[in-house]
Formats: sequence, structure tokens, C-alpha cells
Amino acid sequence: MDSGYVYALAFSVKGRLLGRRDLEELASSKSVEDFVAALRATHYFEALTSLPQRPNARVVERALWSHLYRYHVRLLRLTGWSPVLWALYERHLFRAMKALVRGMASRLPQEDLMREVDTTAAELVEERDVFARALASRDFQELLGSVRGTRFEGPVSKALALYERTGDPAAIDLEFDREAAAGFTRAIGRLRGWDRRWLAWAFEWHLNSLAVETVLRGKEWGFEQAELRRAIEGIRFTVPRQVLEVLLESKDVDEVSRALQLIEGRSVPRISARSSYGEMAGELRERGWRSAVERFRKLYLTSVSHLVLAVGSLMLIEEEVRKLAGICAGIELGMPK
Repeated sequence: MDSGYVYALAFSVKGRLLGRRDLEELASSKSVEDFVAALRATHYFEALTSLPQRPNARVVERALWSHLYRYHVRLLRLTGWSPVLWALYERHLFRAMKALVRGMASRLPQEDLMREVDTTAAELVEERDVFARALASRDFQELLGSVRGTRFEGPVSKALALYERTGDPAAIDLEFDREAAAGFTRAIGRLRGWDRRWLAWAFEWHLNSLAVETVLRGKEWGFEQAELRRAIEGIRFTVPRQVLEVLLESKDVDEVSRALQLIEGRSVPRISARSSYGEMAGELRERGWRSAVERFRKLYLTSVSHLVLAVGSLMLIEEEVRKLAGICAGIELGMPK
């Protein structure tokens, strides 16, 4: 493995990221076609070459995510399939399976489900067959059979059980995200020295937010304290135990909100939502992700680790892809600039 090359590549990727002015100019595009034409002048050029003449926002979004997946696979090969980078890549596989499960839960017709699920990440690591079998499933029972013996068996089984119990699609998201976080936590735990410290610091608030979100969702669904405790097992978090106990024992939204204020800005990001468990959980999820992105920006100024910066480059590109996909969708819907 050429760690020097990976280090230089990570810095090169960061240098090609779009600035605020670039994003504002893209957001001012009058149509999706104009947006794509402008974006072709950036480092996304190759990803956009095979788009149809009149692309829609969904097609553009897939092309952008494909750009990230291909860069991620390149890093995996350069690092000898680093366990940390692979754990991060599993998030994309889980993301695709999550879309499939949610689509089936929403009773999407087969044709719509095929359009909804992006299997590019799976295809790049030769796991498309699993998705082909899963997409052919007619019900949850067949879906479980199609993923038996694969990495998806546990997450799909747990997600379906939680969804059938709660009736809330957020249960599917949460179960897959917890599985991804547990895998990444294990990978970080096997590291030593500064790599472990830097990555643990960068993801700290993100993982803390996921743990607290799990508690909030559980309270929304009426779970008992013992169930809430089991739900956060496997997530590496640094929320003070005393505060966690208060959160677990709180009886209503107001009590939870007051307990959260004890750790906002210290263990989790500050949030403005206070009216319901769901709103607080949703905002924590988004702000927790952004906290990780911002911490990786800072690590570019201090870290000399090729692995840390490789992870950082993936996080920064993913954040940019999310923003660009949102801008493109807004243009298609005719939303105000």
C-alpha cells in the first residue's frame, strides 16, 4: 500500500470540492439540464457523461452517488481493503437495502421499486445478485429468505420486526443505521494510536446523536427502559451515563428536552426542535452527521494519517453529493432559489 499516494489523493479530492459560490451558481440554474451542463465543468464531469439528454433529478442523483462509490472502491483497493473503509462502504450497501425494505413496506409496485433502489454500490463489489433476489421478493417472508446467509440477514430481520411492531418507516432507517454504526465502531476499535483517537473524535457527536436518537425513537414508540438499553448496545458513545439515565427515565417530551440541554454543545449538537420526540430525533440525525463532516475538515489541518484523511475525503464528498442532489431536486420542483 502506498500511504503517501493515498494521503496526496485525499488532499487532491478536498482541493476539488465546490465552494459556496459554486453551489450558489448551480442553485441558480433554470432547469435540470442547465444544472447538469454547469456541473460538467467540475470534477463530476466523468460521472455525468452517460446521462440522457433530458435527465431528471433522480438520474442525476444516482450519477453523483456513483461518483462517490467509485472513488470509495478506489480507496479500498489502494489501502488493501482497509476494514475501516470497508465498514464505511457497508453503509452504502445498507442504504440501498434500506430503500428496498422501505419500498416494500410502502407497497410500491415492482416497477417503481426497481427504480427506487440504486444497486450501483453493490454492483461495484459484486453483490448485485443479493439485490436481484431481494427485488424479486413478493412479500417480507420471501425477502427474508432471499437475504439469508448474507450480511443483510440480521439488519433486514430486525428492521422488519421493528417496523411491524411500530408501523413507523423511521424504524427501518434506524435499524440499518445502528447496524452500520456498530460495524464502524468495531473497525475503529481494532485500530491503535492516533488513527483510533482521531476517528473516534471525528465521529463522536455523530455516534452520540445516533444513540440519543435511538432513545428518542424508542420513547416515541412506547418502549420500556430495558428495551431502550438493549437498543443502544453496540453503539460507541460518550454521553455521560448520568445524563443517559435521566433520558431513559424521563416521562415526557419536556423532561427529555431539559435533559438534552445538559449535553447539547458538549456531547451532541445543539438543536432547536422541542415539540416532539420525532422532531428532536430527526434534527439530531442531521446535525450529528454535519458535526462529523466539520470535524473532518479540521483534521485536514492537523492529521498526518493517510487513513484518517481518506475517511475525511469520503465524508466531504458525500456531504457535497447530498447538497448537489438536494439542489437538483429543488430545481426540478421549481422551488425558490
